[in-house]
Amino acid sequence: MSKAKQLGQPVSALLIFWTFVRVGLFTLGGGMAMATVLRHELVLKKRWVEDDIFIGELSTATLIPGAIAVNFAYLQGRNLGGAKGSLAAVIGAILPSICIILFIAYFAVPYFENPHVKAFLKGCSLAVVGQLAFAAFTFGKKQLRKWENILIAIIALICVAIFHFHPIWAIAIAASLGYFFANIKLYIKQRSQSN
Repeated sequence: MSKAKQLGQPVSALLIFWTFVRVGLFTLGGGMAMATVLRHELVLKKRWVEDDIFIGELSTATLIPGAIAVNFAYLQGRNLGGAKGSLAAVIGAILPSICIILFIAYFAVPYFENPHVKAFLKGCSLAVVGQLAFAAFTFGKKQLRKWENILIAIIALICVAIFHFHPIWAIAIAASLGYFFANIKLYIKQRSQSN
């Protein structure tokens, strides 16, 4: 943890804003692709957030309707700097995308059929695949240490990959299974304590 967080002092809104702008500016692919870069910045580099809290809030951000990056920026910003921090993080997360999209719409659209531009965009899409694979590896090795979590992940993967469920249904099924296993553990723990 940083000194400011240890003392219970919020992180400045400007520092939160600049951190999220840098991540948003140099990350392709949206929320989950940004997750590993944000983890590097917030958990490993700045030590503003503990890893377990980061992963928990990332899970929450994926369950809340809306863009994962914006949801996550709001949650992290709120924890780091209150209302000002959440506003700074959200604006910092979306501002680079807005600027880049406006730039592309104004200058680059006529060149999309150019073979060099097509090759560049193909490389960008492959970079996003790599970022998503790294995110799956990074968060998977942390979350898949218990048999219940492995079982839930496998069931969610089967729902999407084999039965072609909409990802929302896979998330709902995985969340329900997580709730079920947590309640079983709680029941067993309470029962063993009462004996």
